[in-house]
Amino acid sequence: MPHNDIVQTLATTALTTALALTISLPLLQMDSVSRKVLSPDRLRAKRRSTQVYEMDKAVEIQRLQNKAVVQAAAFAAKEPTATNSRMRTDGSTWRYNPNDDRLETELLSTQEEYDELVKHILDKKVPTPYIVAIDKDDEDGLDKREIYLWLAFPPVSDDGKDKETKEGWRRVQVPLIPLANLLAEAFDNQITSTALCFITDASSGLSSEVLHHILNSDNNLGAVVKEPSWMVVVARILQRNIIRKENVGNIIFALTRLEAWRLRNRVGTSRTVVFTLPGQAVTPALLPILYKSFPHERHVFAYDTCFESVTRGLMLRKTTVKLSAMMLPGGNGAAAGDSPLVEEALRMPSWVTSSAPISQLKSIRKLGDALADLPADQAGIIEAWMASIDAFLKLKEEERTNNYTPFVCRMGFIMGRTGLGNLASDKVQELNDLALVNLLQYITGSRSRPLKDETVVAAKKALEEVKAKCIDDGEPYKQYSHDQKKLLEACCFLHHGILIGDKTLMDTVQPRKEWSLKAARKLQSCACCDPEEDDEEDDEGDDTKLSAAGDGESSKVDMTMPGAFAMGLNKRPNALAGNGED
Repeated sequence: MPHNDIVQTLATTALTTALALTISLPLLQMDSVSRKVLSPDRLRAKRRSTQVYEMDKAVEIQRLQNKAVVQAAAFAAKEPTATNSRMRTDGSTWRYNPNDDRLETELLSTQEEYDELVKHILDKKVPTPYIVAIDKDDEDGLDKREIYLWLAFPPVSDDGKDKETKEGWRRVQVPLIPLANLLAEAFDNQITSTALCFITDASSGLSSEVLHHILNSDNNLGAVVKEPSWMVVVARILQRNIIRKENVGNIIFALTRLEAWRLRNRVGTSRTVVFTLPGQAVTPALLPILYKSFPHERHVFAYDTCFESVTRGLMLRKTTVKLSAMMLPGGNGAAAGDSPLVEEALRMPSWVTSSAPISQLKSIRKLGDALADLPADQAGIIEAWMASIDAFLKLKEEERTNNYTPFVCRMGFIMGRTGLGNLASDKVQELNDLALVNLLQYITGSRSRPLKDETVVAAKKALEEVKAKCIDDGEPYKQYSHDQKKLLEACCFLHHGILIGDKTLMDTVQPRKEWSLKAARKLQSCACCDPEEDDEEDDEGDDTKLSAAGDGESSKVDMTMPGAFAMGLNKRPNALAGNGED
């Protein structure tokens, strides 16, 4: 189905989205009045209700779009001889219809059906399903509180690739918890050579956009799952305590491994599947349980400064919250069943997860007072950014017991905005290239096996392309006065662990040929002080000795061996047990 026709097909859904989002416009206009008449606490509560409403609508629209995309793919496969991509063979016009979607979806409800589905999923001869949606079913006549998982199996084509064929797509609806427990057990017992890497964001989605473009530049860098919308739903389930945490741990483990299983033939020589988490808003909910479920996989915490994150978040809100943003992205006429188009449609838009925190940051006194001095959109972005970094710092506080040692990536190094100390300007580009290589070495587990020259060249070219785009897109939103910037920093200054301005977070990886996941010495000064330049120089000789993959001395896992750390849930210290018990 040509892309233009797909967009027209989803016009009704997109229009609903646009109408829903325009409701927020008068709310934003009213915010300037509310700042003058409401107390900081009441203003924050009012803004919170708006944020919850916005997130609820965005998740609902995303769920409808996901189902519409799959139904469009199924229609294209079922009626390939139609006169055009929207006309049925009987002359009627195709549109997304929830009732048709229900009729064409199998509802599984017995243990035998669950077992058969798991067996089918693990069959290497058939395509692995896409995760379409997680939600309750209002039409459920048995239990309206049951949470279901919707899966879509693409058909098998003659050449073995997933694409539209006359056999059509198989759609399945199944209770989430029973299937997740079975899948978790099945994957837990499966030996795999595929490594996982998780990119946690505190940069208003910059890390996801940049790394997705870079990793797609060369097949050797692995496969990417970009901002999956189902993770947002799971984060909201956690935040609202709808499901017990041990069950959520199994859900995270099962669905993540399911995504990796679907991409098993696209992992390249690195044998790695990279997940970019859907925005900074979900970090407080997802990061602790994600790390607990996958303590021996690779974890990256990518952050940017408060100012850069706020300006990017504003750019996303003002340029993508409109009708065209909720339609399918460009596909150069690709058919609806093509993997890239379906995968792109199933991701959560960054403007949502960068600016609407899933939960409020309540541990900081007087934060409400500081946020009251800012417009609502800026306040939401700052709180989401701060909450993401706060979640990172809380895990780092327990490092001695949980062994949380991620690759802490400062996006300023990658984007060419930041050097070290008084580094000469002509050396900054060299340092930034080195930062990129360090990051790719960690993601792909290739520190002891240097990346191929052509891979590095392709990655650097891709970085320059996405960097230019991000700079052009964001520049109009950086016109801030000194006083306006001070208001932003006033919020951050209330959290003593968050560094303001151009300062770095603890254990930020310094770009070097012999890089370390651990800083040679911790910062002892307050949040507003920069590391001494001498400290940067001393790091050269004092870096903690690493394994080949750059892990600390306490690590017993060689991360250069793909899959060497793909241990089962039952075998992982500090991890959720495979049977759903701590």
